[in-house]
Amino acid sequence: MTETEQPKEERIIEMDVQRLRDFRNHPFKIREDTQFKQLTESISRYGILSPLIVRPMPEGVYEIISGHRRKYAAASLGYRKVPVIIRILDNEEAIIAMVDANLQREEILPMEDIRKQTTGKLLNTFH
Repeated sequence: MTETEQPKEERIIEMDVQRLRDFRNHPFKIREDTQFKQLTESISRYGILSPLIVRPMPEGVYEIISGHRRKYAAASLGYRKVPVIIRILDNEEAIIAMVDANLQREEILPMEDIRKQTTGKLLNTFH
C-alpha cells in the first residue's frame, strides 16, 4: 500500500511520538489546566483509551488531526509511543476533521471559539 492509498481497514498502531507533528496553524491551544491534569492522571492510570488520528506527510512524519492533548499528556508521562489511526486526508478534510474533533470538547475558551471561526480562512489558504 502506498501512502496515497486509503487503507481498506483502519487499524490502531503504536507510533513513536517523535514522528508526530502538530497540525499546522492549529487554532486550539493546549492549556495545562484542570482538565489537562485529569487527562494526564487518566492516561497514567489507564493508558490512552482513544487513539490519535494522524495523516502521513511527505517528510515521513505524521500530522496530528485529533489528539494533541493526549499526545502532550502522554509525553509528559514519559510515553515514547502512542496509539494512532492513520488516515489519508487532503488539507480540507484534515481541517474539517480537526475542527470537528475539537468541537466535541466540553469547554472551548472564547479565544478558541474565535480561532475556530477563522478556520474558514484557513481552508481558503489551501485553495
